Amino acid sequence: QIDDEYSEAWSNLGACFQKTGQLRKAFSCFKEATRRSFNNWRVWENFLTAAAQIKDFASMIFAYRQIITTGQKYCDKIILNSLVSAVRDNMLSVSGEEGIRYYDKIIDLFKFASSKVTTSFDLWRSYAATYLDVDGREDVGMGIGYLIKAYHSASLHIEKSMEDFLKCTECSKVLHKYVMAEAKDSPTYTQHLQSLKSILQILITKGHKLSESMPNEEAEERKLILEYLKNANQQLEEVEEAQLFV
Repeated sequence: QIDDEYSEAWSNLGACFQKTGQLRKAFSCFKEATRRSFNNWRVWENFLTAAAQIKDFASMIFAYRQIITTGQKYCDKIILNSLVSAVRDNMLSVSGEEGIRYYDKIIDLFKFASSKVTTSFDLWRSYAATYLDVDGREDVGMGIGYLIKAYHSASLHIEKSMEDFLKCTECSKVLHKYVMAEAKDSPTYTQHLQSLKSILQILITKGHKLSESMPNEEAEERKLILEYLKNANQQLEEVEEAQLFV
């Protein structure tokens, strides 16, 4: 028998159930652990993972919010992408509810999380997806705005980090797709064009610095960077041409 006062014991039992694939039992154990250690963010993280494994979207949302409420600057890319997938693909929850029914609650979670964790690329990128990738809930202007925030979150050290460069390159590609397709009479179109132009200019300048700083044995990565920069230059030309007709 387990002493009900010990959160750690419930957590350990939950971990054992996870290892043997008994995911619902694991979820129940981690839930008991949170009741006995309500302000311990790691206990909530265990519960969050267990909730994700059984597709309990409501518990995922609650647990993610609770982790941040404890004061953690928390971001879990896998969990955030799972929540986006839940609404984008209209996945069924453990209770049989359609994922799209959780859309407003997921938006509220992103709003809360991004007010506490302001410089996470993964958070802003996933937040943008909720406005760009969910049928019937599109708001391209909002999505573009959050993509721009994602870019700036990863852009500080592009010239020193291949990982950050790749994040910014991926983000700029998606931005280019949506900005160039934005309605010309949109009140944000001109602003978004200028933001995209600045983003591409910075990406190109810092990308060249990153390429030049790489040692000879990383020739393949340098080649990859130059290919990305070639595409970025083409995108920049398209943006500058579009600005002529604004």
